[in-house]
Amino acid sequence: MSAREIDLVIAQTTKALLRLRGETAATSLATQLTRRFSALDDEGIDTYLTFLLTDLGPDSADVDAAIKAYKDDPSQDAIADIADATESPRLRLFRTVNTAPSGISCLLAMRAELLDRRKTMPELRPVERDLQHLLRSWFNRGFLELRQLDWQTPAHILEKLIEYEAVHEIQGWGDLRRRLAPDRRSFGFFHPSLPDEPIIFVEVALTRGMASSIQTLLTTEPEPIDDDTDTAIFYSITNCQRGLSGISFGSFLIKRVSAHLQNEIPQLATFATLSPIPGFAKWLAEQDPIDVADQTALTSACATYLLGAKRGQLPLDPVARFHLRNGARLERLNPQGDTSDKGTAESHGMLVNYRYSGQDLEANHDALVLDGVVIAHPDVIAAAGDTVDPKIVAVSPAGVAR
Repeated sequence: MSAREIDLVIAQTTKALLRLRGETAATSLATQLTRRFSALDDEGIDTYLTFLLTDLGPDSADVDAAIKAYKDDPSQDAIADIADATESPRLRLFRTVNTAPSGISCLLAMRAELLDRRKTMPELRPVERDLQHLLRSWFNRGFLELRQLDWQTPAHILEKLIEYEAVHEIQGWGDLRRRLAPDRRSFGFFHPSLPDEPIIFVEVALTRGMASSIQTLLTTEPEPIDDDTDTAIFYSITNCQRGLSGISFGSFLIKRVSAHLQNEIPQLATFATLSPIPGFAKWLAEQDPIDVADQTALTSACATYLLGAKRGQLPLDPVARFHLRNGARLERLNPQGDTSDKGTAESHGMLVNYRYSGQDLEANHDALVLDGVVIAHPDVIAAAGDTVDPKIVAVSPAGVAR
């Protein structure tokens, strides 16, 4: 069968699926559609996604009629009629595809393809928005199950951790064993539709004091949990499903895991991250040159970047934007915190701690989002010197406890 014939078949399957009303027949046909979509090449995917845009969008005549009816009689029923008229047939298609055994995986793959085409085929944005709308609803936090991952976790799920880990690559089973040792924890969110696929997972080190080096954290021998174990370091948060990009789970995961650990180990007093600074090296290359071997100068430049480099009112750095929007405080800069090739390329080895404990998270969030003010430790503010407008930085009311 030629590529053109395959494109035609999947379009015909889609139209037939929308005509069906019987649940059993619809599920069977939806399963066929998922198989045919997975067999498409890039050109076929372009064609099919364009078909979803042009052939399965809202009927403009129905929308116009509903708007006219509302203008004639602005009732609640008329508003509901507008909502019905603007709902595209492809939404019904996506809901039906979701009934197939592999339907949710197909829809996640479809959205990933749409995201990959945002720049090259921006006209597909309405299709992607429809799919995002449904996925956001289906992957509501209320449906997510928190699981601790350890050596009793089935091997095929642990393999996913090795496969998906995006922050600090897991170098095989030996490395994974260290990350699941008694002084480490790993947790993931799972969804009933994907019981063997983590949606997102976090890796945590239980330490004595705040960690400053990821290499030390990953290679030191395990230590017993005792009364001196006072800190939980979140050192890696990985989103596993490309098709769920833009649907946030990280903040909720950190809060759930923090509460779980506090209950398990009551003496934990500090909850913080050891985080990469992925945009720093690129930003620094665009500034006046400095000697990156001079750790004092590098630390000062990094403080300037994290406190002052903005995208609108929010931090330019994506990891800083995530944690500071969650209400964390920019706590400490760590020269030579990541000496790996990736760490050197991204941030000249710099890492940063964001502190969650002892903070008024909501007040910190509001200061950033409403006023563009980054809440930071005084040492970080001092490192930036006069390179940052003092109006956009502040010390949190929690004080300066380290």
